[in-house]
Amino acid sequence: MPEVALFMNGIYSQVLEDILKAQEEVPDGTFYLQPWTGTAIKMLRDNTPTPETPITLYASVTGDLNKVAYTAQVVGWEDKTTMNVSRQEEVIAVMRRYQPKYQGPFNDPELYNNSGADGKTSPNLLHIRNLVKVAIPFSVTHLIKVSDGMPLAANRARGGGWSYVHKLV
Repeated sequence: MPEVALFMNGIYSQVLEDILKAQEEVPDGTFYLQPWTGTAIKMLRDNTPTPETPITLYASVTGDLNKVAYTAQVVGWEDKTTMNVSRQEEVIAVMRRYQPKYQGPFNDPELYNNSGADGKTSPNLLHIRNLVKVAIPFSVTHLIKVSDGMPLAANRARGGGWSYVHKLV
């Protein structure tokens, strides 16, 4: 059975460009993504990746939702709603230094007030490394969903959300 990977739809390209720039300064650094949803990404919560056992991330950007434009390794996951203040401050320091244009809740010291329109708090903090901009972005239809064995739909109208997909070989 193929390895499972994660597809994230419509990340702001500036967030990813900031991480690419930061990797030049800190090649082995860990950087952060904060996908918004009211629930945890169960695959990452239940089988938290590590630097020794990373999970591949495929990402499209808001300007071109129908193509995978970046790949990375997810090397950790944390529930932001249960982080202690000391840990929050560590993450905030990294994001302010290396991801200054990120418009996520860590730019706002009120971490726990990161609520969406439905009033739920977003718990997901992904730790990523080895972000790469894909030389020739490819259609998301090349990614096969774990849930039903079907390709991801190409007719994406808005960013947000994720899917568990089979890792490409």
